[in-house]
Amino acid sequence: MPDIFPFQGLHFNPQQVSLSAVLCPPYDAIGAREEKILRAKKFNSIHLDLSAGVKKDGYREAARLWESWRGNGTIIQDDSSAIYILEERFRYGKRNFRRLGFLALVSLSPKNLSQIIPHEKTLPLPRADRLKVLQMVKANLSPIFTVYPDIKGGIENLIRRLIRKRKFQKGRLSVFPHTDCRLWRINEPLQIAEIQQALKKLTLFVADGHHRLGAACDYFKNNGNSEAGKILAYLCAEDDPGLLVLPTHRVLPQKILDQVKTSCELKKEGSLSSLERSLKKEVNPYAFGIYENRNCVLALPKNQSGYKSRLTLEWLNQNILSGISPQELRYTYDAFEAKKMADSLGGAAILVKAFSVSEVRQAAQALGLLPPKSTYFYPKVSSGFVFHAFEN
Repeated sequence: MPDIFPFQGLHFNPQQVSLSAVLCPPYDAIGAREEKILRAKKFNSIHLDLSAGVKKDGYREAARLWESWRGNGTIIQDDSSAIYILEERFRYGKRNFRRLGFLALVSLSPKNLSQIIPHEKTLPLPRADRLKVLQMVKANLSPIFTVYPDIKGGIENLIRRLIRKRKFQKGRLSVFPHTDCRLWRINEPLQIAEIQQALKKLTLFVADGHHRLGAACDYFKNNGNSEAGKILAYLCAEDDPGLLVLPTHRVLPQKILDQVKTSCELKKEGSLSSLERSLKKEVNPYAFGIYENRNCVLALPKNQSGYKSRLTLEWLNQNILSGISPQELRYTYDAFEAKKMADSLGGAAILVKAFSVSEVRQAAQALGLLPPKSTYFYPKVSSGFVFHAFEN
């Protein structure tokens, strides 16, 4: 396990603003509707984490706001180092879920990075954007999302024991996906050591935040600040029943049905829901769905040899998407949203199968880094719980 550390977190002053008022999804998971709602909240984290990349002179504005809020007591720093336990309760489909994890710092030293396993390639523009945020604000504003094996549930049991009967801070993400949260602060050295010892021999798998991780490594490489050699991370057991991995569908600005006729067996479906059900049951590991011009089609690649990952995206990237820039694609985990996007673009939506964390691990080990946006760990961890500053 890479070295993990407690830290003196910075957070919004609970005497001035509620946790619900400051939470926002990560910068890359905020749609136009969510942005409008969150920007109306004076002290929401969106003014720090998203303004940087989308507004004129936004990086400097985020840095000025960060300094202002720290200076006037809107954002305060804890007086001792801690690990922060986070429980999230949410609904997906017709079921309720609960996920338990914690926020801590993870070392970015070369030795420790060898124990952190990424699974997706990064794109230069988002990585440069996140690097600029670090350069201007000098803080981790949003955690990367990592998972670790906890097959027998020993670490979860330890965490639940530590938070039993302990006071917590309560909040709710006010935009979709609505998430009810509880946050505990563990600052007793012996209890922190228990958590560190329990994870000592494990490796971390990066679920989300590859661009933030890459940017943090770039920043640390060119900066001697020791605090920049650690990154804020959310850690969750990969066997946690509240850890959902959703498919990430692709939407293309062009039609593809004619293109796949020779390489795939095509089966027409009566509706998008029917296509989703058939795709879920299909045993062909490289099967995918196509929605194009009101047609719903299940595509079964004829050639399954020569592919290492047993994931649809490997076949798609070699045979369908190789000539398309990632910037031309749109992504969503919702099939009906993909349909809507395809109709508006006059193009096509490619629906991919869902897979488990272990399948993603195996694919990454077999293939190396997977294409960007290969997975969608749901829900993503909000920004606003706690920040990690490189300078006190």
